[in-house]
Amino acid sequence: MKTSITKGIRFKLLRAFAGSITVSVILTTFLLFQFLKLMYNVTYDNWSDWCNKHLNLNACILVMAFLIFICITTVFFYIFTRKIIYSINDINKNINEISKGNFNINIKLNTDDEIGQIAKNINTMSQKLEELIKKDRESEKLKNDMISNISHDLRTPLTSVIGYMEIIKKVECEHKSLCNNCINVVLKKCDELKNLVEDLLEYTSINFKGIDIKKEAISIKDLIEQIVIGFIPTLEKFHMTFSINCQDEKLFVVGDINLIVRLFENIINNSIFYGKEGKKISIEIDVVGDRVSVNIINYGNKIPIEDQPYIFERFYRSEKSRNKNTGGKGMGLAIAKSIVKIHNGELKVASDDNETVFQVLLPKENIKL
Repeated sequence: MKTSITKGIRFKLLRAFAGSITVSVILTTFLLFQFLKLMYNVTYDNWSDWCNKHLNLNACILVMAFLIFICITTVFFYIFTRKIIYSINDINKNINEISKGNFNINIKLNTDDEIGQIAKNINTMSQKLEELIKKDRESEKLKNDMISNISHDLRTPLTSVIGYMEIIKKVECEHKSLCNNCINVVLKKCDELKNLVEDLLEYTSINFKGIDIKKEAISIKDLIEQIVIGFIPTLEKFHMTFSINCQDEKLFVVGDINLIVRLFENIINNSIFYGKEGKKISIEIDVVGDRVSVNIINYGNKIPIEDQPYIFERFYRSEKSRNKNTGGKGMGLAIAKSIVKIHNGELKVASDDNETVFQVLLPKENIKL
C-alpha cells in the first residue's frame, strides 16, 4: 500500500530537519545576543555599529555561533526523530525474536508511514509463520500416527499368518482338518492385508498422484437407490431398515461414477457399522443453494465431540483399540473426503445423542430432460 507524501517517512525526516534548523537558528541568535550583551554591552540597537568596529572579533564569534548552531541542530534533530528511531529499534528487536524462533510477537503500530507498514507486514509474517509451523507440527504428528497405525494394522494379520503357517509346518499331513482351518485363517488375514494395501494405494492415488476423472451426468437418487440395494444383506444381518427421501426426482451431479459410488458406499458402510444399534438408516436428498445435499443419517452411538474434527483424517478412529471387530482401518471416511474434494464438494458431520448426520454437498448440474 502506497503512503501519501505528507505521511511518508521522508516528509517526516525533512520536517524534523527543518524544525531542528528553525529552532537552532532562533536559539543560536538568542544566545549570541545574550553573550554580546553580557560581555560587550551590545544591544539590538547598536550591534551593527559594534560589529563594524570589531571585525576581527566578529569572525571568532561567528565561528562559535556556527558550532553552537550545529550542536543545537543535532540535539533537536535527535529529539524530533526519536519516535522514528524507537520504532525502528522495536522492529529490529522483534525481528531478532523471530530469528530465535519466537513467532508470538506483536509490534505496536504507532504510525501509518512506511515503518508502520513494515511493522504490520512483520506482524502478518510472524502470524503466518506460526500457523505454518503449527500445521507442520500437526502434519508431523499425523505422519507419525499414520506410520504407527500402519505398522499396527500390518503387524496384526502378519503375526497371525506367520503363526498359522508355523502350525501347518509342524503338524502331520494327516491332520487335514487342522491344516484346512489354518489355511482358511491365513487366507482371511491375507485378504485383510490386501484390502488395507488397496485402500492405501487408492488414498495415495487420489490425493498425491492424481487420477483421471471421467465425468458424466449422474442421477443422484437412482445412484443412491442402487448403492443401498447392495447393502440390503448387511442391513438384514443387523436387523436394520432404511428410507430414502428425495425432494426432486431429477437432481443430477457431474462426476466420476465409480468414485461417487465409492464415496457413498464408504459413508453408508460406516453409518451401518457404527449406527446398527439405532436399527435404521435414513437418506435425505435435497438442494442447498447451487449444490445437491445428501444427508446419510444413523441413530446409533454419538460421535464424541472431541473426535468429530478428526474423523475424516486417514487412519483416525474414535475407537482407540483398533480392534477389527469394532471398526475398519480408518481409511473409508478419509477416502470419501478426498473424493468429495476433487469433485469440488464438501463433506460434513454432525452428531448428538439422537442422530449422526453425514452431509455430502456436490455441485448441482442442470440437465434438461
